[in-house]
Amino acid sequence: MRAYHNASDGLDRRGDSYRLGLQYDIGDHAQTYFTYSRGYKGPAYNVYFNMRSLNATTPLDEVPPSPETSNSYEVGLKGSTADRALSYSLAAFTTNFDGYQASFNDVVAGAQVSRLINAGSVRSRGAEADVTLRPTKGLTLDISAAYTDATVRNFLCPPGAPTSCNIDGQPLPYAPKIKLYENAAYRFGLSDSLALELQSDVTFSSKVQYALAQTPSTVQPAYAIWNASLALLSDRSGWQLRAYVKNLTNTSYSSFLTAGTFAGTVRFVPRDDQRYAGLLLRKDF
Repeated sequence: MRAYHNASDGLDRRGDSYRLGLQYDIGDHAQTYFTYSRGYKGPAYNVYFNMRSLNATTPLDEVPPSPETSNSYEVGLKGSTADRALSYSLAAFTTNFDGYQASFNDVVAGAQVSRLINAGSVRSRGAEADVTLRPTKGLTLDISAAYTDATVRNFLCPPGAPTSCNIDGQPLPYAPKIKLYENAAYRFGLSDSLALELQSDVTFSSKVQYALAQTPSTVQPAYAIWNASLALLSDRSGWQLRAYVKNLTNTSYSSFLTAGTFAGTVRFVPRDDQRYAGLLLRKDF
């Protein structure tokens, strides 16, 4: 990508990023911690895919200069039982962004383009938990949950924006409020050298908005994906043969939604947007 600009548009900025942390051990199998992080992303030039030298190119830093900065706080607890039958990790966090750099749709010569803007201030806060259970020999259960409240606090509307800028309090793109994951695997021996493993996992995501402008057509509704597999394993020789099925319920979902260049909405889907099955042969060396 090539950006055309005058020498007077040059940017020279300094920013500092750092992280401070404290940790306290609670006995032999648990620890708590607290961290503070300062982030910095310098000003950038606002360019789009078909920009020519005659198009005006202005840096993102307004007057006064506005790079993206963030202040993040996290507190957590990690630990396990002595026999490792239970392992866990719990965390709560909050991050405030100022001068948040984000893509925002604009119209050039009748076609939509995505410009990088200083969107103002946003905040992301929430909690996460990861738990692993081994209740009996051969059985492992993994459970993860995350709640994230990521919202626009004070949006700075770019000049000439073609869409509404009244989005204070609305969710940030790519930020579902709830994400859940569960994996269960049970392995038992068939002989001294062979084992059979039954495995199943479920992933859930609440609805996701993919556009900062909050357009209704760029919302992916809540969905859940269920996968399962059956594997023949040889720990001694390091190989496995696994038969698997992805997306057992044939649930269609999008990994990204965006406004089309001239009209409509463009929908991107992942490989497991539809149910499929396969065989995997793997050898570890």
